Amino acid sequence: MAGGDRNAFLTVYHSHYHALFCYGFSITTDKELTKDCIQELFLDIWKTRTTLNKDVSNVRSYLFTWLRRKITSALSGLAKAKSLVLMQDATLTQSCYEELLITFQRSEEKKEQLREALTKLTKKQLEIIRLKFFEKLTYAEIAAKTSLAPRTVYNLIYEAIRHLRGNMIELALLSNS
Repeated sequence: MAGGDRNAFLTVYHSHYHALFCYGFSITTDKELTKDCIQELFLDIWKTRTTLNKDVSNVRSYLFTWLRRKITSALSGLAKAKSLVLMQDATLTQSCYEELLITFQRSEEKKEQLREALTKLTKKQLEIIRLKFFEKLTYAEIAAKTSLAPRTVYNLIYEAIRHLRGNMIELALLSNS
């Protein structure tokens, strides 16, 4: 790839893109920023292909390091731009802080409602929800881990989510009255 072989370049791109995206997304949850940084990374590689170090033994690690630097740089630039806007905006008043506090409080209330709604699920539903949404397992993986049929897993998750929605709505109504 360092010599300019287009096929080698495309192979590296296709074989590492998903892993790079996952890694980048672990640094920042901004999907578009992550995608942009990966594209810039590969553009930089293509532009500098004749001067790249040809003795790199771990391409994946090399790409991860380069991506981390790209994302860190981009985030730093965004942070500087945001602080500049905040410094220039002298009209930032107490009401903005109040709105932030209200939003935060609502978010905390939602989290508490979710915690309470989760306690109302059966042990099996809670286990399936934990595996699906917190351990990020697929339906097939959950089925294998719990010795259940994939359709049963699907039905349990559907029922658990239905109960959670109903409980969340009920708790929201109770807290507003």
